[in-house]
Amino acid sequence: MQKKKAEGKKASSVVFAVKGSKMAEKVLKGGLSAAGVKYDVEKFMNAGPDSICGVCSRWGHVDSNCGCLKMPACMLCAGRHLTKDHKCNVVGCKANAGQNCTHNVDKCVNCKGNHIAKANCCVKKQEAINVAREE
Repeated sequence: MQKKKAEGKKASSVVFAVKGSKMAEKVLKGGLSAAGVKYDVEKFMNAGPDSICGVCSRWGHVDSNCGCLKMPACMLCAGRHLTKDHKCNVVGCKANAGQNCTHNVDKCVNCKGNHIAKANCCVKKQEAINVAREE
């Protein structure tokens, strides 16, 4: 850490592969120790141009790399909330939080179309898929 601070670096990352889901759960919960220092661990999220963010619902990155953490956008209605917090306002609707229902007015945050952000008909999704194929 002293060396990083001296060089002006605020953070860096290392990728470790572990064997089995039990070991992965253990490391995610308890962190890792190396050279007498304990490090926090987070799940590696491979992000390409065809990845969609769970925070801003835009293509090309995932939650951990989102620059819009304070400006979420719902994948279902383009509202300013996380998709997991999306709720139907119709009394008696049985849809759980984060689920779409027949009462929702679908709206894509990416192209402003009348579909959810992950819909196959979305031009922005197709563009993201095409960019990923070219890589």
